[in-house]
Amino acid sequence: MNKILITGASGQLGKSLKNHLSPKFESYFFSRDELDINDLETLSERLQSINPDIIINCAAMTNVDNCEIDSEKAFDINAYAISHFKNDFNGTFIQLSTDFVFDGVNGPYQENDLPNPINNYGLSKLKGEEIVKNLFEKHCIIRTNTLFSNSSDASFLSWVVNSLNQNKKINVVNDQISNPVSVDDLSIAINEFIDHKRYGIFHLGSDTLCSRFEFAQMIARCYNLNENLIFPISSEKLYKTNPNYIAKRPLKSGLKTIHTFLPKISLTNSIMKSKKD
Repeated sequence: MNKILITGASGQLGKSLKNHLSPKFESYFFSRDELDINDLETLSERLQSINPDIIINCAAMTNVDNCEIDSEKAFDINAYAISHFKNDFNGTFIQLSTDFVFDGVNGPYQENDLPNPINNYGLSKLKGEEIVKNLFEKHCIIRTNTLFSNSSDASFLSWVVNSLNQNKKINVVNDQISNPVSVDDLSIAINEFIDHKRYGIFHLGSDTLCSRFEFAQMIARCYNLNENLIFPISSEKLYKTNPNYIAKRPLKSGLKTIHTFLPKISLTNSIMKSKKD
């Protein structure tokens, strides 16, 4: 039985993996409080005691604006900490990455398109990819975009649903395009990557390219909430009116999923399923 060690298990993807990772694996989940990947001594002890065959690294600094404010911390967590695994691990390393490694000029992107990050989050995640490729022969880098769930306050879906349930008006950018993916669909896909022993860089996106504003409208309709409370706003205007909105975002983004071993992801179905969970 393969042993899998999962870092960042208290995040929305980590929580989903607990429910969707195949029971045929012997899985060990660690939150940041339980395992800080920048704590070399504790990390080494965990790796030596468990001796995992596979690592799924969900540990990340994902707040794009905080990454812009504290680039050193962003690079420490999203990139340099990955090298700490190498001394005590030589198995399959699965790294979660992002469409933010691209500039958003000409999306949706294929796996062989040239990255060109425009903010510290994208730069740090791209550096993390490079470290993974250099250190681990058996690596699987999964780029995804606009992850969502109903299990985390950090999720865009949760913010929309909670705001509309409270009859709050919300402004949502109408010029940032992606094809969102639920964490449950990503968890299911991770099983496929492991089963098929796929190595390299892979893109995972849903079947629907949409703006954040359109995505919010889809969420409202699926949850039977008042979509008239959702108002479009341009990224440029949001930068000027919201002092916490600092980092540049890719505009025309999205990721093309081209591999037939991966199931096609219906965005509408994924939103509806999140409502039932």
